[in-house]
Amino acid sequence: MRTLAPATILLLLVSSLAIAQEERGEPEALSGRLQPVQATELRLEPKAYGGELTLKLLLAPGTAVKKGEVVAEASATDYEDALARARENVRLNEMGLQLMQEAAKGAQEGYKLQLERTQRAAQRAEQDLDYFLKVQKQQSIRNSELGLESFSHNIKDQEEELAQLEKLYQGNDLAKESQDIVLNRSRRRLANSKERFEMAKEEHKRFIEVGIVRREEDLRSARDSAALELARVSSSVASENVDMQAKLIRAERGLDDARKALADLEGDAVRLKLLAPHDGVVAAGAWNNNDGASQPARVGDRLGRGAVLATVVDTGKLSVTVNVQVGSRDKFQPGTQVNVKAGEVSATGVVKAIGFVVNKAGMVTAVIEVDNAAGALLTGQKVNVALP
Repeated sequence: MRTLAPATILLLLVSSLAIAQEERGEPEALSGRLQPVQATELRLEPKAYGGELTLKLLLAPGTAVKKGEVVAEASATDYEDALARARENVRLNEMGLQLMQEAAKGAQEGYKLQLERTQRAAQRAEQDLDYFLKVQKQQSIRNSELGLESFSHNIKDQEEELAQLEKLYQGNDLAKESQDIVLNRSRRRLANSKERFEMAKEEHKRFIEVGIVRREEDLRSARDSAALELARVSSSVASENVDMQAKLIRAERGLDDARKALADLEGDAVRLKLLAPHDGVVAAGAWNNNDGASQPARVGDRLGRGAVLATVVDTGKLSVTVNVQVGSRDKFQPGTQVNVKAGEVSATGVVKAIGFVVNKAGMVTAVIEVDNAAGALLTGQKVNVALP
């Protein structure tokens, strides 16, 4: 024998009762508890202030308020000191940014001059090598060759002159001593010239084989070194520019952050006052399980950030959620008026929504809004709902 669960038995009983009601032509009676359509928790949320907070003001539970009225207020002991520090931090960041901008401007000028000097050095090294290869190399070689030719011509002239002197003095015994002096001097000069000529030829050979080659190597090396230095300086300048720009960006961001922190802190002066967002009645603390009479916080109590100090409950409009038989769903379409009753108090409700998902009880949910402008009904009160 199969035993039915209690929930199943209850569902069958409710279904049977509803069927019996419909067969007898009785109106469908439903019940639920009233809840506010709008209940707004007022949370203490300073953006920047990090000091101690204490409760300065909190309206008593049940106090009626209008939109914009102060419901609760916190006192910030160190607020003025924090504000002074925030303003000082903004000034320090402003001065830091100004110094950084001036340093960046000076650095830019220095980078520019350094780069221009290096570019000139590279250009001149390139020009020196180009001039040497196109002009100076050949001129240097030719100049050395001209020196050798000059030696050769000088020797030839001296040889001819000596030959003429020897011919002139041949067979002439007059002034023998004078003749010897002249001839010996010419012979010595010729011998010296020939010796210097040999030395000049060796120097020319070394100049061609070594000197001119080394000169070209030195110029090429100077050109390459200048090009490398230009590349290094260009890279260094680019890197230093990036670094300087990064420092400027960080300084600007630091100033922006300091200004935002100051603005947030200045705005906290307003955020420490919690205003009613709409008309309603005050409930102290958070709304969950609030009985409307308790007052968990007292003036002077320390408060934590994010604490819910009060809830403003709009009692002018209430709602009740009821379960409707699937077969009666069409009777509870949005806009349908229903009768709402709590004891001897009656009110008119309007269906705001009807569910299309069957719940575990085999019913669908209907949400009904009740006009309670007169305040005769109370939140949490059980009411019966019936079609007219």
